[in-house]
Amino acid sequence: MMLRNPKAPVDGQPVENCFVCIDEPTGRTIASCTIYRDENPALFPARPVQVRMQLDGDPLPDELLGASIARARAICAQSGKFARLYTRCEPDDTALLEALAPMGFKDNDGLVRMQIKLPCDADYRLPTGCVVVKDDLSDPMEQKFFLERYNELYNTDHDFEWLRSFIDRQGFKRILTVSPTGMAGEILIWREEYAGVIGYIQTAKRWRRMGVGSCMLGLACEEFEKERLFMVEANVRARIPHVLRMMEKMGFKQTELLMRYPGLDINP
Repeated sequence: MMLRNPKAPVDGQPVENCFVCIDEPTGRTIASCTIYRDENPALFPARPVQVRMQLDGDPLPDELLGASIARARAICAQSGKFARLYTRCEPDDTALLEALAPMGFKDNDGLVRMQIKLPCDADYRLPTGCVVVKDDLSDPMEQKFFLERYNELYNTDHDFEWLRSFIDRQGFKRILTVSPTGMAGEILIWREEYAGVIGYIQTAKRWRRMGVGSCMLGLACEEFEKERLFMVEANVRARIPHVLRMMEKMGFKQTELLMRYPGLDINP
């Protein structure tokens, strides 16, 4: 087996952030890793630098894991900021968890499904000075503004076609909370068979902990109750704590682990 960097960048990442394991007799790729660096203080204020290792192959050679983690740790250290190094892991992939554990990785992050049964009896109210606006996000200018906000928040580059895939879903609606100085928050909802779905929720930073998010969740539940649905669900990243706590306060429960993100917290 031979471990090396590829000859060309992979998925836009420099070759020094990519590793491949090659079976020398056949030239076949056994496993690979591509390392992605993202800086997002809006979503992860405590760990603004997020370094993800995309691991592919089964089994993963120790040499690949060792080289990839060493490089990823170096990227974190070079940032000079509080960072998190992590990888994706299927919920039942115990082999990967066991391979990462001796290297210090903790199974303390993931994507979880949250659900609440309707009717929702949580207490919520519109903050003073705010008004609620509901639309279907069909206006091209509003779509442009939404994409700008979303792409800035998540460091993505989604386009109108991506947004259209959500707008076209059954029962799609956007709920805005608007303050005298601008938007305080927004939420996108639709339905899938038996359940209402909260696909996106965001509160402007200066309006957090003032009831805007809880109000939008409550209004979304009201919309689903009008459609005679009995359940509302949303997929939430556990490491975005203000969203998780807000939903739990409203009565949402964690019902399913969709993806694990084992990782390391690295300090400057």
